Amino acid sequence: MDIENYIHDAIFQENEQHKCFYELIWDNFKESGFVVTDEDGYEIDAVIKAVALQNLIGEFIYRIYDEVNETGFEDAYDYLQNLGYDQEQIMEYCRQNPEIELDDDDFEITLKNALDYTTEITADKMLEEFSADDLFDYMFTITYSFEQDFAFDFDDYEELQAFIDTNHDQLDNYKEEYPSVMSWVESGMIC
Repeated sequence: MDIENYIHDAIFQENEQHKCFYELIWDNFKESGFVVTDEDGYEIDAVIKAVALQNLIGEFIYRIYDEVNETGFEDAYDYLQNLGYDQEQIMEYCRQNPEIELDDDDFEITLKNALDYTTEITADKMLEEFSADDLFDYMFTITYSFEQDFAFDFDDYEELQAFIDTNHDQLDNYKEEYPSVMSWVESGMIC
């Protein structure tokens, strides 16, 4: 099982506009050891952390554009089912983490709790690796439809970073326009 390619193809490719952000964060997560994709036994953890990234972008979009965050535990379950994991294997993963609140009688509540917990620690890790200003810039840039003479198709996160570097003043203006969203990022991006 090549979990790395599965995550990139099935989860991160779902929204082409967000792909560079996911790859930037994911590469940092791998480098720091927060996610493991090259050893057996970490597939469920990696998928839930990838869905947590989607969840954080969805929450950012909700806060900026008042659009419903459609990422939920159902997405994590669908991705894991596609990999051949059943409810009992996912429950066993949850049982192994004492921070995940279990409901042995309700798989859905347990998986929701796992995604909520993982989203929280993923947000913490993002703020450990990047400043709140940088995270706002990244998330705003990949979600905002800039009204200019050309469309933004970032081929990689170096292009994303170059765009942010050349538009830093405008992005600061957006931070002032959306102080509650900036405050949400600074305070840990709790969903």
